[in-house]
Amino acid sequence: MDRFPSLHDRLVSDTSHRDLEPLLNKIVPGGRNLPMRHLRVFFNYGIKRGYLTENPITRLDFVESSPKETEVISPEDVAKMLEAALKKDLGLLPYFTLSFFYGIRPIGELTLLKWSDVDLQNRIVMIRSAVSKTKRRRFPELSENAIAWLEAYRQRGGVCEGPIIACSERVLYTRRQQNQGAVGITHWPNSAMRHSYCSYWLAMHKDINKLVLQSGHTSVDTM
Repeated sequence: MDRFPSLHDRLVSDTSHRDLEPLLNKIVPGGRNLPMRHLRVFFNYGIKRGYLTENPITRLDFVESSPKETEVISPEDVAKMLEAALKKDLGLLPYFTLSFFYGIRPIGELTLLKWSDVDLQNRIVMIRSAVSKTKRRRFPELSENAIAWLEAYRQRGGVCEGPIIACSERVLYTRRQQNQGAVGITHWPNSAMRHSYCSYWLAMHKDINKLVLQSGHTSVDTM
């Protein structure tokens, strides 16, 4: 991408950390770590192919950054979104319910789930290994309030067969934005629904090990 033109004619075996350091130092601290990670992967590939014996990035320091506070959606705003979906866009109701109450990843998990994965009688949702991001099957428990929202969806004529999300990711994104706008939410944090679920569930139940199993994280440290 022509970011480091001075390296274009140089063999990887002839490239050292002394060549990279002045180039990386020209990048603002907040943007330095990403190209360093890309270069690290690139040079590791070279080591695997036998082009060089040491990764020059290991001799350089990544920029340390303070962890960001996890942002969540307030219960009041969640209630507004659910009510708006119930009245104006019924198909969004299962999407919000299973994302906010179970932390199911909206894209890549929930968009692949089917209604046959939802067992209201036994109060569980089965995240099949083929659907799970971590390729491990899990069974988040359905809470009473979530069952009530799903029942309200069914009673109003909501489709309970086939895929739970019956539209493309782009259309789903547009519909969610329209719902946000209708209830006055202007800021949507990264992984807002999943982070809200994990934060509120842990505050209520105080069982981080069970939360790790239900959310599909790989460890308590990740959580």
